[in-house]
Amino acid sequence: MCATHGIDLAGLAKLYVITHREWNAVKVGIGACTGYNSRLLQHERQGWELYRARDYTTGAAAYDVEQAVLDRLRGAKLCPFLTKDVMPNGWSETCSTDRVTADEVWAMVEEETRRTPGTYDPRSGARPRAAVLIDAEAAAEKMRARGYEPLVLYPGRTNATWPSRCTTCGHKGRPTFNAVLNGGQGCRICRTRAAQAKRAAANAPKAEGVMRAAGFEPLEPYRTSQTPWHCRCTTCSRESTPTYSNVSNGGTRCRFCSAKSSNAERAAAEMQAAGFQPLVPYPGRTTDPWNCRCSCGNEVTTRLSFVRSGTTGCKKCPRAGGRTDPANAAAEARRAGFEPLETYPGKTTDRWRCRCACGTEVTVALTNIRRGRTRCGTCSKDHTDGSARTATSP
Repeated sequence: MCATHGIDLAGLAKLYVITHREWNAVKVGIGACTGYNSRLLQHERQGWELYRARDYTTGAAAYDVEQAVLDRLRGAKLCPFLTKDVMPNGWSETCSTDRVTADEVWAMVEEETRRTPGTYDPRSGARPRAAVLIDAEAAAEKMRARGYEPLVLYPGRTNATWPSRCTTCGHKGRPTFNAVLNGGQGCRICRTRAAQAKRAAANAPKAEGVMRAAGFEPLEPYRTSQTPWHCRCTTCSRESTPTYSNVSNGGTRCRFCSAKSSNAERAAAEMQAAGFQPLVPYPGRTTDPWNCRCSCGNEVTTRLSFVRSGTTGCKKCPRAGGRTDPANAAAEARRAGFEPLETYPGKTTDRWRCRCACGTEVTVALTNIRRGRTRCGTCSKDHTDGSARTATSP
């Protein structure tokens, strides 16, 4: 009586007799017979035609009459007539019209209705919903038993999303209680990992063969083609992390053998040969910043890749190709009327502290000197004032 699925035994119901001309069959059945998904409407879509129908105050009364009629038909070995393959729903309640007619079946319905009084009282109000019948704590325990830890209280409906955390991988998702209860909705992260593990197990033999043929000995199980794979080079015996995708596409040398990387001793030797003294251990990759001291005494941050591309000093080191020698820069400054008070900073655009011919300390750039600057701001002002007095004197 409290069930939230199937026929409502405490609500209104209908008993019907239908016939099928093509199959030469007759059937008796019961149902609410309301809505688009009613059983009677489903039968009519399959070619059944309604012969007679009768309404009952409760589904229990209709069920008693139907079972009494079926007992008589089965006792006479008149049903079932059709098979489950022909009619999946209700095949066991069918008879051949050659042996029993629809009139005879309906007469049995009338007779059993008179014999079976309606002993069940109809329900007052609507049929109870599934949300009312499910205990929240019991639902939470079922979720935990299936690998989910609820993050909020039961939402109240079996088909509503329920924020939960997978107890296996820790992923937060929003499964429905109905799907989890029926075993049809597991954690998508766990499903993905299981699928990846299955593919990896199938592709591992081929991948290991390709890596060994390219000169790499795998040190860990294969995962995916794009995942770095810890291997040892059979040529230089160094460990690296190539990907199966790169190796299968033609990469046959490790990064050490191809000079794209280096060990700590070799990297330090290369930096010292270029004029840099490392101040910290080798960071591990040629493109990683590395704190060093230049031969000029300046602390800089450079990269091994820069040294390999030709860098042999820091920005303040005098070098050919656009750099100015400190002695030549000082001579240029003196010719323009500036006496340097500190060492040349190294770049023509750097600020350089000097003393002007008038005795004022200024900061100039070699670029401005080369553009024609020969006096400081004080000299320029005095020159402007003197010119103005000369122009206005009588």
